Amino acid sequence: MTFKGFCNSLIVSVLSVFFLGMGGHLYAADLLFTASVDRTELSLSQTVTLTLQAEGSVTSIPDPKLPDLSDFRVLSGPNESTSFQFINGRISSSKSWTFVLKPKRAGTLRIGTAEISSGGETYRTEPITLEVSGKGSAPPTDKPSRGVTAPQPGKELPELFVQVSADKTRIYQNEQVILTYTIFTRVSVSAYEISRLPSTPGFWTEEFQLPQQPTVEDVVLSGRHYRRAVIRRVALFPTRSGQMVVDPLEVTCQVQLQDPYRRSLDPFDILFDSPFMRQRTEERIIETEPLTLNVVPLPAAGKPDNFSGAVGNFKLDVSLDRDRVTTNEALTMTVRFTGTGNIKLLDRPNFKAPSDFESYDPKESVDVKKSGNRISGTKTYEYVLIPRVPGVASIPPIEFTYFNPATKSYHTLKEGGFEVEVERGADESVATLPGIAKEDVKLLAEDIRYLKKPGRLLRISNPYSLPAAYWITMALPPVIAFLLWWGARVLGGTALQARRRDRRIYFRAKRELRALGKMAADGDKLPQAYGAIHKILLTYLGTKLGMPASGFKEEEVLGRLAKQKLDQDIISTLEEIFQACNYARFAPEGADSWRLKRTLKQSDRMLDKIEESWSSKR
Repeated sequence: MTFKGFCNSLIVSVLSVFFLGMGGHLYAADLLFTASVDRTELSLSQTVTLTLQAEGSVTSIPDPKLPDLSDFRVLSGPNESTSFQFINGRISSSKSWTFVLKPKRAGTLRIGTAEISSGGETYRTEPITLEVSGKGSAPPTDKPSRGVTAPQPGKELPELFVQVSADKTRIYQNEQVILTYTIFTRVSVSAYEISRLPSTPGFWTEEFQLPQQPTVEDVVLSGRHYRRAVIRRVALFPTRSGQMVVDPLEVTCQVQLQDPYRRSLDPFDILFDSPFMRQRTEERIIETEPLTLNVVPLPAAGKPDNFSGAVGNFKLDVSLDRDRVTTNEALTMTVRFTGTGNIKLLDRPNFKAPSDFESYDPKESVDVKKSGNRISGTKTYEYVLIPRVPGVASIPPIEFTYFNPATKSYHTLKEGGFEVEVERGADESVATLPGIAKEDVKLLAEDIRYLKKPGRLLRISNPYSLPAAYWITMALPPVIAFLLWWGARVLGGTALQARRRDRRIYFRAKRELRALGKMAADGDKLPQAYGAIHKILLTYLGTKLGMPASGFKEEEVLGRLAKQKLDQDIISTLEEIFQACNYARFAPEGADSWRLKRTLKQSDRMLDKIEESWSSKR
């Protein structure tokens, strides 16, 4: 029981005893138990809020047996609220449980009956039927945007959604298309996280770097005021033609909502009631609609034989660092491509050095620029050429062909073509070149060239006549190593043992969490898996705090963590994990494998953060 709940129970008990002593009386249990939803028609991308409420002339209301929610994903809940009233000597209480649900499939879905047992009686709610359409309504923007699915007529826009738009939906193979992901909201979003990126098979992807804090703008959609922010921008390059679908992107949002059930005549709330205390945080998961792109194959008419698949708008520049050299002297030819498009996918130019030159694989470098809504940059190849025969040599030009989607035609660039005067060098040996191994270069003049003549070797008649400095130098390393070992063992033994103990329980908890991942596929074992997560975390935290996990409640463990000045975000996340575990253990119908995997991932991340925080404090 929380501190507030304890105070509420104490106040009700005192009032009950007082009025019974004054000749008053408590009415017999008369409980009303209802279930309601905020909408009965929705799409697969929308959510529905289920509220279970019990009220009557009783001093305490037990937790209900939840209805069958197997057709839904539980995004949030149960969010519990309690209130008490005392009017004309009569005590009444009210308790509600709120869930945010998202349908798993389309069709007619049913929320079953919930039950509460009180005073020997069982109270049941009526079942609720929902109609779920197969496709969600893609929300409109304030201006027409290409690549955005139009909304279905008559569908109301949700108060929070995420939308994907493309700058074009009909593109050529290997042509650049820009996708922009935007959040629209009419509620207060305190934090968000991209929880699932779309898989993009058949695309080459380049991510744009966006600011850590996205820019928020005000827009009006369908006569309502929204705030929007771009959370992701990515460039896609399709590698094949045909109808290609971009999967949905999923975003997890932390939404701040006003809790109407906190406005009550609770005697404890009256003392501390404020707008901030009436707020609650709700987690909502939203996702985009699938986006279909029509990828057109490159035209076969007019395609040159040397075309290698480059699509965009490019320029070619070829330069030579000198046009007069001596034999065995290296020169460098630089081939530079610049322009817009997927610069990384440009192939090496088809260049063949003259027969009287020796050449090596070129050095390759790429500089990609992601400015605005375009991917551009420069790709450079540097060829090292070494002439072996004197005379006038010809280096052939470089040819490059690309397809320009703007003009819908192929373009061939031809640059270079040099005449190099090669003179006979005084030394026929090969100069050493940066980045080229000596064994890769042929030595023509002679096989071996000595750098220094061998010196004299002196015989030592007595091996023990070595200088004392030699023996001291040989003996110092083991002596220093022994002193360091002894100092660490004597001076840091206690801290080292504590550190080893902490690391052991940390790795043990990590192994146990990983082992629970196998239970996600077995629906019957989901409640046991949540119970195991609960036990693993409590055992880990209790050992860290020097207290046994068994026998202590979550509130005590979290309170001790707060006294350790642990990050408040970590403590809040642990509270959410414990709440999810308790809900899945005591309401198995609401457990699903997806949420278990998410809880396991969240618990594993918390172990890492707690261990890092403890290590930094130590």
